[in-house]
Amino acid sequence: MNRRTTRIGVLCAAIGLLLAGCAAAIPQEPVPAGWALDVHQPGEWWTKPLIPRSVVVQRCPPRPGWSSDPDLTKATALPPGIDVNYSNMVDDYHCLIGWSEAPSDVEFAPDEMTTEAGLRRICSSSGLPMDASWRFLGQRATEYVGALAGMDEPDVQAWEFVTAAFIDEHDTVVSCLANYQGEAGAGAWVELSVGADLAAPSGDAACPVLPRDMSRDNDDTVAEYRLRGAGAVRGNDGRALTKAKTLRIGLVGDSVTTSHPVVDGIAIVDAWVKPGAAIPLDWDNPPAVEGEILGPDGAVLATCRS
Repeated sequence: MNRRTTRIGVLCAAIGLLLAGCAAAIPQEPVPAGWALDVHQPGEWWTKPLIPRSVVVQRCPPRPGWSSDPDLTKATALPPGIDVNYSNMVDDYHCLIGWSEAPSDVEFAPDEMTTEAGLRRICSSSGLPMDASWRFLGQRATEYVGALAGMDEPDVQAWEFVTAAFIDEHDTVVSCLANYQGEAGAGAWVELSVGADLAAPSGDAACPVLPRDMSRDNDDTVAEYRLRGAGAVRGNDGRALTKAKTLRIGLVGDSVTTSHPVVDGIAIVDAWVKPGAAIPLDWDNPPAVEGEILGPDGAVLATCRS
């Protein structure tokens, strides 16, 4: 959202002070050696990142005399995908901290969303190249559940979505949403998560996805929502469940659930859902999801909750 602000350091209240003290260019955070090329460095964020260092690339040069939020004069690290707001006394603009390459336009046919080669090409347009160092895990077309069932029929659905998953040698997981909208355009959006074992959590392990794109009915309950993404399913000890085959998941308190494939411990999730129960929707405290992780024989290996 574009917003105007009067913030420059300590506001630089007078124009004379602005010219004298605030005209210097805001230093752009230097990118450490290796960030632009090496996208497979495991470890903790910044010094030993869990996700690729190359996701932090500042693509908009700061303008002389402008401040930034977050303050790039003090930042030592920036999370991927963050939106930086540059501002002066009368105007502002936004810059997305992006991936290792600039995003590009891509044209593709819907059939390409069903093949590994097609999804690699489509997802690479996000700016994070899906080269051979990323192993393809699979894809899942959007499922429409509850009162939305049937929306995936070719003569009904105007837009087509597929969520694909990739993983690298350090268990960094890429979730890619490929979106085909015909003449309305097309695109791909990628997100990253950790697929490796983690320290043992307390209670149930977190589910690999959260509800998105929720809408609210007139009675302030959830009208419909989306589950989308790719991420590790884990037991209560924090270990990824590589033998799992299915994730069954839904909103807490609802009887409507959806089932999604798990490949090498990574769930590939994509569903639009209309709840069967009246689930209160508070935008400041959105509903949680819970699920069961099933093995090849359908037995419950673990549960998750977020």
